[in-house]
Amino acid sequence: MAASSQRPPAPGAGSLQALKPTVVERYWNDIAAHFREPGFSTFDKERSSMAIKDPEFMRKLLTTAISNHPGQGDLVPSVIAKCCCDLFCSLDKQGKTEFLKLLARDFGVLQEDVIRSANQYTSAAQQDPGSKALMRAEQLLRHAIVPGHSKFFDRVSRLPGGLKFLIDLRADLLNILADNRQDIYLSALNESLKEKLQAWFVGFLDLQRLTWQSPAVLLEKVTQHEAVHKFKDFQDLKRRVGPGRRMFALMNKNMPDEPLVFVHVALVETLSDNVQRILNDPNPAHVDPAETVKCAIFYSITTQIGLSGIELGNFLIKRVVRSLQVEFPQIETFSTLSPIPGFRRWIDQNIGLGKRLLLPAEEPLVQQVFKASALGSSRIESTEDQFKALLKDPALVGQTDHMMLEELRPILTRLCARYLLVEKRRHLALDPVANFHLRNGACAHRLNWLGDVSDKGLKESFGMMVNYLYALDHIEMNNQQYLQDGTITVSAADEDGGGLYTVVQESVPLLTNNNTGGASDAVGGIRREKKTVAKEIHNAGEGREASEEAWNRLAKPAQPEWEDGDEEALAGELVGLDGGVKFRLVKVVTA
Repeated sequence: MAASSQRPPAPGAGSLQALKPTVVERYWNDIAAHFREPGFSTFDKERSSMAIKDPEFMRKLLTTAISNHPGQGDLVPSVIAKCCCDLFCSLDKQGKTEFLKLLARDFGVLQEDVIRSANQYTSAAQQDPGSKALMRAEQLLRHAIVPGHSKFFDRVSRLPGGLKFLIDLRADLLNILADNRQDIYLSALNESLKEKLQAWFVGFLDLQRLTWQSPAVLLEKVTQHEAVHKFKDFQDLKRRVGPGRRMFALMNKNMPDEPLVFVHVALVETLSDNVQRILNDPNPAHVDPAETVKCAIFYSITTQIGLSGIELGNFLIKRVVRSLQVEFPQIETFSTLSPIPGFRRWIDQNIGLGKRLLLPAEEPLVQQVFKASALGSSRIESTEDQFKALLKDPALVGQTDHMMLEELRPILTRLCARYLLVEKRRHLALDPVANFHLRNGACAHRLNWLGDVSDKGLKESFGMMVNYLYALDHIEMNNQQYLQDGTITVSAADEDGGGLYTVVQESVPLLTNNNTGGASDAVGGIRREKKTVAKEIHNAGEGREASEEAWNRLAKPAQPEWEDGDEEALAGELVGLDGGVKFRLVKVVTA
């Protein structure tokens, strides 16, 4: 056996070489353990409450976490960054507010450094364009405009569990911002962290189908985060991931137990109009899925609060559509069954501001319902005030037979259509769910009366839900036109009727197209003579005149005339009476 040619290690060298990896390994293992065990922290609640009251100590702590001096290495700043995380997690809301305000105001961009670097760059550009000095000045300028809190986020993101911490920190930040809307420093901090999360996650996520065999910790997180339709029990969870249903989540490899955004899908034969029938179906499985699965209904999409405003839901839906097309190539319709969370709040705000919501022709109906209600004996003379009182009456949404609600149906459906299609924030839809799906390229399709009769659904939108269709051939065009000028695409009724029709003026009711199938009562209202409508718009206090020519453009037959075989035809662009609201009308055939 040949003798080894390797030289023996120098005295002490072997032990030193073995020691270094052990120390580093132990360091990272300890940090990982800290993040996994919330109770094992460098800062407990008492120490954290004392530390946050000492701004100078906090500045030193954050400065050390952010600093990157040559020769210092990464060990000390990372340990201190971990201490900052422990401290923040131990604080109450007031303490977290102080921490974030300090981080936002004292660790932003240093104006003096930016001005000095900008002057150096300008001088170098004038003296010798294309020189190394100019490139160096440009590099220094780039570093100068990076805020200190951005460096803090970078440092924390490299810690085990750091990404999850930053997501939770942003959730706290958004909560605090709601009470500090005028704080420009906190707003800048939020935008900085949002940009970081966008860069770290979008395009770097994996689609995963969740089943009853998925890890228990993952399913538990789904039940904790579900924001649209809360789980009743484990049997409910089992049903939602079982046959006839699908649940998909976007995952990050560094956070294997955290569903960042997830969607529930119902595989059904026809377009769904009631979420309780989906949630309470005792046996949603299909005997022959290839024959009976015609529609995929997205009935719940949840994003972790800390990722709000980051385009993950759009990414998820497109990935899920592709996955379902592979599994069920026969699916004809991809649609949502969506809540309308801001409708009731919008009505209350308008009533509080003294705005008229009723059309003159609707007043007799309100007076009749008010007189027949328990409120009828009260001395309320104004019809608008009677309407306001009816909406505030707990009996309106508390009756099991929904009799009073049913009587106000024509008015509420008209107002809901106006809210969804006409009311805007800047040039985009006011309703957050509508804005989400419309900017993804969906088209508004159908309003569903009593689509959600849960307490939450009745309180938020008087039980109404809406279908947004993802018509694959129209998605790109819909997305482009909506983001450019707020044009909303509305799908025309298919041969069975029941479409959500265009409305381009907030005081004009939608045209009614009642459908014998009953599943979709067209969003409606009251149809009137042209001149009467023009007069009513003016009387409604909107301050606009509606010409007969303009009404002629609006009052088209409920069913547009399509050329034979022209499934993709456009009925043209309809413009509102004031020229400010635009729609595209497309024909989409649904299952």
